[in-house]
Amino acid sequence: MRRYLVVVIALLGVPLAAADKKLPIHVGYDADHLDLDKHVLQFKPSRPVANASVVAIGEDGKELGKGAATYEHAPDDPWWSITWTQSGTTRVMMLKLRVEAADGVATNVELVPWSVAIDHEDVNFRTDSAEIDPDERAKLDASLAKIDEIVKRAAPFMKVTLYIAGHTDTVGPAAKNTKLSLDRANAIGKYFRTKKLAIPVVVAGFGESVLKVKTADETDERANRRADYVLGPAGGTPPFKGPYLKVSASWKALR
Repeated sequence: MRRYLVVVIALLGVPLAAADKKLPIHVGYDADHLDLDKHVLQFKPSRPVANASVVAIGEDGKELGKGAATYEHAPDDPWWSITWTQSGTTRVMMLKLRVEAADGVATNVELVPWSVAIDHEDVNFRTDSAEIDPDERAKLDASLAKIDEIVKRAAPFMKVTLYIAGHTDTVGPAAKNTKLSLDRANAIGKYFRTKKLAIPVVVAGFGESVLKVKTADETDERANRRADYVLGPAGGTPPFKGPYLKVSASWKALR
């Protein structure tokens, strides 16, 4: 308690403007304010900054490119922008951002926007079933080979999680389809586990809310009875985009 009081008294004895200048800088960031295609990062500092720099690191751990910016005044909204240049099409694994205020206080932040949607041939389930038919297993084996290859490249730099999103067509009640889609995601995750996939697997059921083929209600559409797979950093938020962002789902670790 004594130490706490000393700190408070010391701050009270300093003019407010002087105390503010030495406050640390906290940086906010989210995936909605990052455009990897255009090489633009927006960030939200806790107080105005004078300059910033960013370095993009690729999947091989090597520098892809860099950028720098100076700021004469704060933007109209709370998000500040910085761009970088890079050559080639190598996927960005990490962004190393440094921001500095006019009083010299600086903060270094490592952002990991990396994720990989696995390009795959859909495993199509029978109506009202979460069982993987024997003639569908070759599709999963091909997908697993792609997953293993990407995990091997990423392993030296980060821990990776596989996220599996299950789906249904529009036949049946929505609540039932949500459970059925989760069962399908679980079935695929467990299949991968039998094939020695060692990384964590997280699953969710989206029911009929993210259709691959738009249909009317109660339409038996085989293409909608499927699952999607995305690799992302362990401990992060599920890196699904597009129509997934409009739907709330409960993600659970596969046991």
